[in-house]
Amino acid sequence: MNERITKLKEDYVKNEGKIASLQAKNKQLAEKITQLENAEIIGAVRTSGFSIDELLSLLGKTETKNLEDKDNEI
Repeated sequence: MNERITKLKEDYVKNEGKIASLQAKNKQLAEKITQLENAEIIGAVRTSGFSIDELLSLLGKTETKNLEDKDNEI
């Protein structure tokens, strides 16, 4: 087989490996970002001093049953 073709195929395979590695790393970074954002939100809610009813009202929910209904839909 032509040396150039062989070399290009080797580079192609090498690049596929790099891409897969970078995609896995990006997935881990996205998960870490989500965890940190969630922790930040939870901290803000806890320090806000709102009761559950006040928080639900702020979020546009009238009662806890609405949240339970949404959980059952998922």
